[in-house]
Amino acid sequence: MENRLELIYDAASQLFINKGFARTQIRDIAKEIGLSTGMIYQYFSGKKDILSFILKGTIDPGFFERELHFPIDSSVFDNLDDEIMETFEKNQENFDSHLKDNAEDYSLAEMLSDAFDIVSKYSVSCLIIEHNEADLRDLSFYYRDYRKRYFSQVQQYIKLFIEKDEFREVDNLFYTTRAVVESIAWWGMHIKYDAFEKDRAISMQQAKDICLDLLLHAYQA
Repeated sequence: MENRLELIYDAASQLFINKGFARTQIRDIAKEIGLSTGMIYQYFSGKKDILSFILKGTIDPGFFERELHFPIDSSVFDNLDDEIMETFEKNQENFDSHLKDNAEDYSLAEMLSDAFDIVSKYSVSCLIIEHNEADLRDLSFYYRDYRKRYFSQVQQYIKLFIEKDEFREVDNLFYTTRAVVESIAWWGMHIKYDAFEKDRAISMQQAKDICLDLLLHAYQA
């Protein structure tokens, strides 16, 4: 991806997450990266296309490798909501596969690793959706249901691993699951983008290693 597009992607992502899409102006993005507003318009026709560019690139990294014509034609973002939901559904279906055989040949460490990857891989899109419900109503409605199903999957896995003596006994399965999911979300999404003290320098692999180390030491039987 061209360096200026990377700068726009990073700056706009941070602003859409922390300031909000509605309150962010093209000039804010330009100021953040030291470009003129006119230069931004050479790449994108408007703010909505920048948002679509970010969401598209998050679910389809190969999009960044395509030959793009500037300003980017908004038609490449047709049916984007459907693409995002389809991508999320495929990942959730893959994560669900081990539940069908009661987690045979699937360890607690593997489950936590997969659960982390689901969150971290789409962290930018997820956070933008979370922070911009009014501007992304259909995606927000879908995403709320998606989160509930993800939580349910993790809870079912924990229950299975307790039965298999891989996860220690806990007093409250629901709140233990919530603690696990919130820890994954904090390390997999929030630390880099909207934590009170963001850490942009930490790599996602570092964040994953720390998160899994904490969870396994806390709960592995």
